[in-house]
Amino acid sequence: MLTACGLTCAQAPIDLAFRDFYQQPLGSRGPQISDTLRQADGKTVRLVGFMVQQEVPQPGRFMLSPRPVQMSEHADGDADDLPLALATVYLDAEQQDWVVPHTRGLIALTGRLELGRFEESDGRVSWVRLRLPAQATRGMNPLELAAYFHSLQHRH
Repeated sequence: MLTACGLTCAQAPIDLAFRDFYQQPLGSRGPQISDTLRQADGKTVRLVGFMVQQEVPQPGRFMLSPRPVQMSEHADGDADDLPLALATVYLDAEQQDWVVPHTRGLIALTGRLELGRFEESDGRVSWVRLRLPAQATRGMNPLELAAYFHSLQHRH
């Protein structure tokens, strides 16, 4: 379950928006990473977006999108409907075996930004990653866990 991040750092995090990811308008060379995004590389940023709802969540990570997206990995394969501006969010190294249940609505995350091509274990390539500190997530208490499992049984 996601919680408010209590990062302590010398400076306030940089507020970053998905619209800041790529130069606008797109040119003949395709998407080009913006100077704003490059300058935020390696720094603590705050990013607001929607958690991508996946059929098969990946332990230790999830994707954050500028709009609500539901993926059907088995039906769509590589033909997903993910937007170009997307961040892969990684939990702390101690939490890499945790699966974060889908959270509806906008969420604000604060963590360290990483840029560059990286092939994930499932074959997906990420260009923008957000590394969360340990205090950004917590385990579910028994009541929350029971409610989560109940919600899985009643999906329509």
